[in-house]
Amino acid sequence: MTSERLIPSRQAQAALLAFILASALCGGLVLVRAAYRQEFVFGAFLWNLFLAWVPVIAAVSAYALRARNAQRPLITTALWIVWFLFFPNAPYIITDLVHLHERPGVPFWYDLITIMAFALTGLFLGYLSLYLMQEIVRSRFGRMTSWAFALVMLGLSAFGIYLGRFLRWNSWDVLLSPIDTLSNAARIAYLDPNPRVWAFSLTFFAFSLVCYLIVYSFTHLHAWVERAPVIRPPNAG
Repeated sequence: MTSERLIPSRQAQAALLAFILASALCGGLVLVRAAYRQEFVFGAFLWNLFLAWVPVIAAVSAYALRARNAQRPLITTALWIVWFLFFPNAPYIITDLVHLHERPGVPFWYDLITIMAFALTGLFLGYLSLYLMQEIVRSRFGRMTSWAFALVMLGLSAFGIYLGRFLRWNSWDVLLSPIDTLSNAARIAYLDPNPRVWAFSLTFFAFSLVCYLIVYSFTHLHAWVERAPVIRPPNAG
């Protein structure tokens, strides 16, 4: 990939600014609620949102290295590992909707908006990071391989979300105990499968794929407009 394939700094800054504002909104909603009720209920959501930013930072860094053709194999490998391990944390936040219920003293709609703000911000942070990594794969191996990569990552992410939501696993479990974590994951998926594992994983994969396709199509709308032929009126000179 040459420098011309690097996302223009203006667009990149606008995208990051939008996510920073979204994250600030999430934090503000939690703080306003805490000040109003004198209790800090949704503090864990802030930690989950922080984890959702980790794959974005890794993806942006890996994309920048690739765009500059920088030969940093160790750094690149480390960035890919970090992205792979933490990528499920971004769409995972959508499952925090399980915490939505009536709470005394706070309107139900306020908690709904708060949780949805976190869920959508995390979801789109994950898709941004996946889009950047898919572009890296496409630049090296072609479009078909890049989509195969995206499908595999969405599928593995769905399984990882199940491990996090229902079994309470964390991304760093692989770093602290890689052999045990991977062997246990293989046992859950293949050796001693639970129907709920596959039902949840396949359903969430389908949901993620549809959402990602929508986001992907939005990122290419401007390019399609630029490629469209200019139709001049008959009386145009």
